[in-house]
Amino acid sequence: MEAINILPQYIHIRWLQISQTLIASMTGTLLFMLFILLYTLLRRKNPHNKFTNLVDTGIEGIIWFFQELWGDIPLKVIKFIVFIFIYILRCNVVGLVGDMFVLVIPNAHFYFRPVSTDVFFNITIAVVCVVRSVVYGFQKNWPHYIQKYIGYKWLGIVPKVTGIATFIGKIFDIIVGLFIGLIEMVGEVTKILSLSLRLLGNILAGMVLLGLIVFATTSFLKVPVLLPLVVVFFELFVGFLQAFVFSMLVLVYFKIAGESTH
Repeated sequence: MEAINILPQYIHIRWLQISQTLIASMTGTLLFMLFILLYTLLRRKNPHNKFTNLVDTGIEGIIWFFQELWGDIPLKVIKFIVFIFIYILRCNVVGLVGDMFVLVIPNAHFYFRPVSTDVFFNITIAVVCVVRSVVYGFQKNWPHYIQKYIGYKWLGIVPKVTGIATFIGKIFDIIVGLFIGLIEMVGEVTKILSLSLRLLGNILAGMVLLGLIVFATTSFLKVPVLLPLVVVFFELFVGFLQAFVFSMLVLVYFKIAGESTH
């Protein structure tokens, strides 16, 4: 069985280079656009048909769920988190379906790879979420939020004394404040790495596991369908769970940013 690279491969079309995950992303976007087109046409034809009602109920239920967790989070933030959840879930589902095609047509793995197994994609979406939470913190707690990164009012841990001791104490406070601010900045980078690597590891592991199961069943057990089908359902659950965990962590980051006052 061929080893799986951590980074996606690139397809060369003359002067153009396209990654495997970009093809998967474009495929998922096309399918999603077709879904939206179908939803729009059915809604115009009959606003109360079962399909559109099911979609509306599902979206409203997801929004209600996140609102119930922390009701003081603005609705626009909740919608952003719901978008992240649906987007990652869509990428995971399309990636799983693509993996199934790859197992049937092995040469297809040169052209398709799940988007969530691309570390660059994961880091990009993690950066967007963390930066958005920091912006939310500034919007809600300005100007006090800046003290989280730059202790311009000092920490006040040194007792109030007069003379040279006051000057030395303030210098000490400034140094400690800057050090704590540096730790906070490192913490933001850690959030990005945590979000991206968690998603990458779980989805990549699922892709590898599915390939190993199919290889084992077709080569040794001579049962090409049953066990891989169980793994597919399991990976579908994992894809949903990872999208949920990712969005929940982003929600926690927004909650922390909204309460970060000094």
